[in-house]
Amino acid sequence: MNQSCITKSVRVASKSQSGLTLVETLIAVVIGIIILAGAFIVAGQVLTNNRLSNTETDIASLESGIKQLYSGQGSYNGLVNSIAQNAGIFPESMIGTGTPVDAWQGAVTLEPGTSVSAGFGSDFAIQFAAVSQSACIKLATFQYGSWPEFSINGTALYAPGNPIAAGSSPTTLAASDCTAGDSNTLLWVVG
Repeated sequence: MNQSCITKSVRVASKSQSGLTLVETLIAVVIGIIILAGAFIVAGQVLTNNRLSNTETDIASLESGIKQLYSGQGSYNGLVNSIAQNAGIFPESMIGTGTPVDAWQGAVTLEPGTSVSAGFGSDFAIQFAAVSQSACIKLATFQYGSWPEFSINGTALYAPGNPIAAGSSPTTLAASDCTAGDSNTLLWVVG
């Protein structure tokens, strides 16, 4: 009799230890998918913010390096990518295949004397091609007002004699000038 009680206990225990039902498994899979989707969204936002932060650092580094390279010369005449690249001015993150590129793999171009606010050669420009729309809007406000000129796709966001209209903001103007996709060209003039 004792043995039959043990057998019944084993049968009852084995029935109560059965696996997950199909519904429970599906719920677990759906919850896992939702968690993964959230992680991908957050990772994408972190990557975008990191790319923007690195780009802002790269622009400041270019500005500083070029000013240091041309200090005491009175002008930036002759400034081209190859001179800046040979002098080690471009940050490592911009030198991909040997040609300077921005974080969106668009060409980066340096040139002297583009400003209407100064004599020829007394300033220089940093141009990024192929910037995404969201990055374009955010970069338009990077160090806003510290550049003599800034333009998006050939349209001056601000320049001498072209101040921001009262009631407007750089972000609002940039949102209207930055186009969809990764085809925006940004130009910072440094004096």
